[in-house]
Amino acid sequence: MPHSVSFSHWSDPLCIWALVGQSKLDRILRDLGGCLRVEYRIAPIFGSIPWRFAEGPWAKEGILGRIAATKRIAEQNGRSDVSGECWQRAAPATSWAPAAAIKAVFALGEGLGMKAGPAYQVALRERFFVAEQNIALRKIQLELAEEMNLPREPIEASLDDGSALCAVAEDYAEKERLRIQGSPTYIFDAGRIILYGNFNYEVLHHAVVELCRTTES
Repeated sequence: MPHSVSFSHWSDPLCIWALVGQSKLDRILRDLGGCLRVEYRIAPIFGSIPWRFAEGPWAKEGILGRIAATKRIAEQNGRSDVSGECWQRAAPATSWAPAAAIKAVFALGEGLGMKAGPAYQVALRERFFVAEQNIALRKIQLELAEEMNLPREPIEASLDDGSALCAVAEDYAEKERLRIQGSPTYIFDAGRIILYGNFNYEVLHHAVVELCRTTES
């Protein structure tokens, strides 16, 4: 399949479905990466965690219900290392703060940002769900960057001058324009195919193969 297909991958840093769905993304890039061009975008779904628990969609289940739901989703998808206690011990007030750190890493020099950005995004999400640390804290964000041998100064600069948060706001505006319903969402070929939420790998693989074939023809 010599012809390439572009797609954007949208996710929220605090989304358990993005965590368990990472294996699908890794697999499709491993299996058909030569046919794919991927753009990573933030779908900032969890704007206010306190609101979600106080009067939003998590109000009825409460923190204990969210812990149980997170643990159940993780276990059903082979992630026994996720207890769900992150919501009790280290819940950020908003996903916009870790999203800004992710955007700051993607904004690093040409080549470095695109190489480090996806890995940093995955590692930051793992830091929340597995290590149960508050990834809204700059201390945690920068510690992870240093562990990954990323330059601290330009990341801090992007966070300080607001450019990283501006990039999150731009993704949010685009998410609203495209009416993206949740995280993770795959958008192929400018909206030709949209895959959202929990689906089998075979669905993703079939979509990519068909798009490659139709692009070639």
